[in-house]
Amino acid sequence: MPVDKQYLSERISQVFVQRGYDGATLTHLAQATGLSKATLYHHFPGGKPEMATTLVHQAIAMMQRLVFTPLSSNPHPEQALVELIKGFSLYVNHGQSDCLLAVFSHHSTANADISGLQIEISQQFGDWHQLLAATLIRSGSKPKRAHRQAHDLLASLYGALMNAKLHNDPALFADALNRLRKQFSKT
Repeated sequence: MPVDKQYLSERISQVFVQRGYDGATLTHLAQATGLSKATLYHHFPGGKPEMATTLVHQAIAMMQRLVFTPLSSNPHPEQALVELIKGFSLYVNHGQSDCLLAVFSHHSTANADISGLQIEISQQFGDWHQLLAATLIRSGSKPKRAHRQAHDLLASLYGALMNAKLHNDPALFADALNRLRKQFSKT
């Protein structure tokens, strides 16, 4: 029976989010997918490093599509910022899911398999920050202020997610994002 790649990605991602890269053993990954280790290797011949790389690239693509594409495709900066906030909510399933990119970024590891991914994630967020700052400049902010606002907006999004997780209350995430949307709708 063919294995659904989307299902595999979701299940493997959950293990990485729960356990981090170092804590996610092949046994955990195989159990989560319902596959044997050999079958898992069939789908990911490069093992755990290939799984992590695949998932990070999928997460970057999804984040780009849902969150950051509106910044360059919408000619109205205020609307683009509201769409970014809505896209982030979709990306993290309205506060129910974690961001795999954040998990991989903050897990310290001695493993070189993930250190290259951490650099890639950091560079990607740098690019996204520049795009966000450019959108804020288009909305009327001066460049230095726009860069601070971009940092603040990303901190607000991730802070809202973390706060909702800490309190086990996704409504906190929704409320924080609604306040952010109103802030940019006024701009």
